[in-house]
Amino acid sequence: MPIISSFSLLLQFYMNIKMNFPKFSWILLSMFIIFNDVISSVVSSDIDCSLFDDIKIDTTTTSSHHQFSFFNQNLVKNTSFISAGFSSCTSSCVTSKSSILNLAKNIETVEWIKRLRRKIHEYPELAFEEYQTSKLIRNELDRIGISYQFPMANTGLKASIGTGGAPFVALRADMDALPIQEGVEWEHKSKVAGKMHACGHDAHVAMLLGAAKVLKSREHCLKGTVILLFQPAEEAGNGAKRMMEDGALEKVEAIFAAHVSHQHPTSVIGSRSGPLLAGCGFFRTVISRNQGHNADAMLAASAAVISLQNIVSREANPLDSQVSCFSGFIQWRE
Repeated sequence: MPIISSFSLLLQFYMNIKMNFPKFSWILLSMFIIFNDVISSVVSSDIDCSLFDDIKIDTTTTSSHHQFSFFNQNLVKNTSFISAGFSSCTSSCVTSKSSILNLAKNIETVEWIKRLRRKIHEYPELAFEEYQTSKLIRNELDRIGISYQFPMANTGLKASIGTGGAPFVALRADMDALPIQEGVEWEHKSKVAGKMHACGHDAHVAMLLGAAKVLKSREHCLKGTVILLFQPAEEAGNGAKRMMEDGALEKVEAIFAAHVSHQHPTSVIGSRSGPLLAGCGFFRTVISRNQGHNADAMLAASAAVISLQNIVSREANPLDSQVSCFSGFIQWRE
């Protein structure tokens, strides 16, 4: 179950960041705690202000769609309750990471994030079509009291928490689904034929909204600015590029993200130095002939396709998963 083992990438990220970027580590820890508790369905007592004693912020930073209507109405009541609980317990900055954990364990917080993820799962949207998902995110940010910039890359948005000054650290979540028919029968199965959140982006959005709520409740402790990026079209391969072109990373000094994984059991975090998850690159090669028949150029192109397969078999680590794929030939006359 990808969602159950979802945030298993982040704890090691946190440990690495703690050593190399200590002033940002508590932000990443907040995000991990939130979703780890959501997937584990942790139940705790009502908010107790004593839980927020002793947190040390180690930082030197300075400074609608009708199908969503009923869901949104229910979230209003829930969000209002949570916000009241948060504000009553954050009158001073505290010094223990366990306090953030206790905040994330609050049952109302957990249930709110679970409902967000399930609603997004029920109504998946493909790359650059994430209109209702984006609207849901904006509605929740409005209720939490977080300002944002919209649109970016058509359906994406950029929100901010903190002083508005440097340093700037970003947290990113992708929003788009895949053109896949969901085959599992369960209560929150996709209600859109041929579309499914099969890659966990519904969880990513819920995770980031949960982190946003915790960070907003502790905004008075921030000595910099946290940027929240909700990115469209990760599956299309160009959503991040479009977001950057629209200014998503202006002033940003560091950016963090995580991805759900079915390869690890619940609460296990996976990380390593260097690349961790798959990436894709695109290229185009032009093969021209100086003289002779067009078949000469086609023969050369065919030989190149075959030879380039050696990149995977001869040049790469055999323990790494790599694919070299060619979509076809395009022929034109000058």
